[in-house]
Amino acid sequence: MAAPRVGLVLGGGGLTGTAFHAGVIAALAEFAGWDARTSDVIVGTSAGSTSAALLRAGLPPVDFVARMAGTPMSAEGERVLGGLGPLRQPHRTQRPTRRPAAPGLLPSIARRPWRYRPGIAAAALLPEGNLAVDAGVSWIGDLFSRWPAQPTWICTVRLDDGVRVVFGRDADASVRDAVTASCAIPGYFTPVAIDGQRHVDGGMWSIHNLDLVAGLGLDLVVVSAPMSTTDPLAAERGTLLRMPVRRRLDREAEQVRRSGTPVILVQPDARLREVMGTSTMRLSRRAPVALATQAYVRDLVRSGGLDGLVSAARRG
Repeated sequence: MAAPRVGLVLGGGGLTGTAFHAGVIAALAEFAGWDARTSDVIVGTSAGSTSAALLRAGLPPVDFVARMAGTPMSAEGERVLGGLGPLRQPHRTQRPTRRPAAPGLLPSIARRPWRYRPGIAAAALLPEGNLAVDAGVSWIGDLFSRWPAQPTWICTVRLDDGVRVVFGRDADASVRDAVTASCAIPGYFTPVAIDGQRHVDGGMWSIHNLDLVAGLGLDLVVVSAPMSTTDPLAAERGTLLRMPVRRRLDREAEQVRRSGTPVILVQPDARLREVMGTSTMRLSRRAPVALATQAYVRDLVRSGGLDGLVSAARRG
């Protein structure tokens, strides 16, 4: 019997999103017996693009949490990351401006607003950010001499026309450029130029871009969704911000299920959302979020909430 074909979708979510992915990846290996490095396809958006790249570089799942928590890594993890230099501090690339980042796109949005997602309109209207995103994530490019052999799809938005661009599927770039572009939050980071075109965070199209795996014939798709929620009707302020993310994720998940592929969503519950807080860019939250997510997914496995994945791992 052939091993099940499993896809992994890693959504956006800033620094706390990266920590959430770390906890999910580590716990699925430890408690469900599934190594995310074996994913038949990985879709990464924004924070998820960095985790996707680290998986394809071969970083062991256990070391994802170790990186976040500042604890010793495995010998294999040290070998994978050992050649990297120190992280650079973000630097300003230009003086702040109030001009819209994509004024040429605004007339099209005004004439046919129904054709553009809200995130695209926001990306066009916001001024260009003036911090260099590459200071925080471009080091990942040092792990690759070429694009990963296994399907790895990194999602961005081409700023001047609002089109989703999926590097590794329908466009080519270096891993460094694709990941930095996917993380370029409009209004905060400077857009990333690839082949003369400016690109920004793929989350402006969709936080997860789960629809990309519909119709691929996969046996299962696992979604790590730090910006979503298990409680879409909860009244807490943070959940109100998560509700539209959850609604779009549900629509995309239904699209994948209609194509014949089961979907498992890993989303934070109320207790985990409290640990994550409402600011996704707080560096100090990474360790507690990673550890809390690891424990949360452990409990999901033990309660049977991830039995589909456990069964797939055993059959693999």
